[in-house]
Amino acid sequence: MADRAPRGYQLNETPHKHGFRYTKSGEPVRRGSLAERFEVRSDDCGGSDCRAPRYRSEIRLSKSRTKARIGQDIWYGWSYFNENIPAFPDNVNLMPVVGQWKMGSDAPPIFKLTYHGGRRAIEVQLDDVARANGWGKAQRYGHVCTLVGLNSTKGRWTDFVVNTNFSTKGDGYLRIWVNGKLKCNYKGPLVATTSKRLYPGPNHRRGIFVSFTKRWDKVKGNAPKPTMVAYYDEFLVGRTREEVDTRLREKGGLPAKD
Repeated sequence: MADRAPRGYQLNETPHKHGFRYTKSGEPVRRGSLAERFEVRSDDCGGSDCRAPRYRSEIRLSKSRTKARIGQDIWYGWSYFNENIPAFPDNVNLMPVVGQWKMGSDAPPIFKLTYHGGRRAIEVQLDDVARANGWGKAQRYGHVCTLVGLNSTKGRWTDFVVNTNFSTKGDGYLRIWVNGKLKCNYKGPLVATTSKRLYPGPNHRRGIFVSFTKRWDKVKGNAPKPTMVAYYDEFLVGRTREEVDTRLREKGGLPAKD
């Protein structure tokens, strides 16, 4: 089994021992003494993922710890370190997702941070609204912001801050800062699926999630998919930027999350 998830989290279809653990001596840590390490290996599926087929190493917030609510302002901050996730060519792009928010079960992600091969960047995709409104190629299938080049995340920490209100209406907003610079300033609806059957509001998941496996198999056949490793640290949820922004907290002398 993987290491136990942090307090308030659950392993999300991640049964493999190597899938999730905390850092060991010599591994990357943004602040404090520990970071989270996620690893996915070829066809590393668990549970319902094996029928999709898709695979992941991921943790999700528990129902009781899900603070976000549709239509209410909220802030998130964290640091991300890409050890070896490559920039895939479009024809075999596995489109790894390195963070997503959704209402649970089969609901499309409200938004996710995903690897875009052609642009060689991490992008924001509004999956839920895109599917509900039939957004196609002209709307870039809901890819609304380009955040950071893939190569610039390799072997170094990248600090993210997110501010949103998860609105279903035109008053919605999604702002994302990368290393202190505003890189996304979307305005408009974010949520189409509003069922609270599983969670009281948008539920956060982080790690590495891979679902575009058929694209790889069509070109590569049975060739194994690459092992991918990423680290996360200082993930915080709050009502102000000062509560969650790693750089502001560091500058202000506030303690690490550990």
